[in-house]
Amino acid sequence: MTAYDASQWSDFALAQLGASAALLGLVFVGMSINLKEFVGSSVLVNRALEAIVLLASVLLAATAVLIPAQDREVVGVELLVLGVVVTLCVLQLQSGTGNEVVPSGDRGPTRASIVSRRIIGLGSAALIVVAGILLLAEAGGGLYWWPVAIATAYIGALVNAWVLLVEILR
Repeated sequence: MTAYDASQWSDFALAQLGASAALLGLVFVGMSINLKEFVGSSVLVNRALEAIVLLASVLLAATAVLIPAQDREVVGVELLVLGVVVTLCVLQLQSGTGNEVVPSGDRGPTRASIVSRRIIGLGSAALIVVAGILLLAEAGGGLYWWPVAIATAYIGALVNAWVLLVEILR
């Protein structure tokens, strides 16, 4: 397998397409369980939407890689554009989050949780951009950055889902 031939990544992309779609469905079902608990809070609604955006980024990137007979440059541009869009979405969804900081032990987000959320959410998007740029440049590992972006997106989405399902009830 090469880092610069998207057609060789079809099995991996297909697995990620299925996994992200399944997790996306579970996040929707899970959110519906505690919907009354967080629907009134823009911070928690944004957190829910961020989980959806992160999982959708995996689904859309996998779909882009699976489109047959695309040139390397086309896939690179698709990943680059997707990564930029996800970055902008995550930035928007996390705006104002710093205003909600509470002391450790109180209900609400701590400074550490906000920082880790920013690193994971923006890191996932940035890694998609990196994969796209390096695929275009045919250097630096190309698509081998994409699995790291996917793992980061899964971590971010699952942590957000956990907060919405469990932590808000504590």
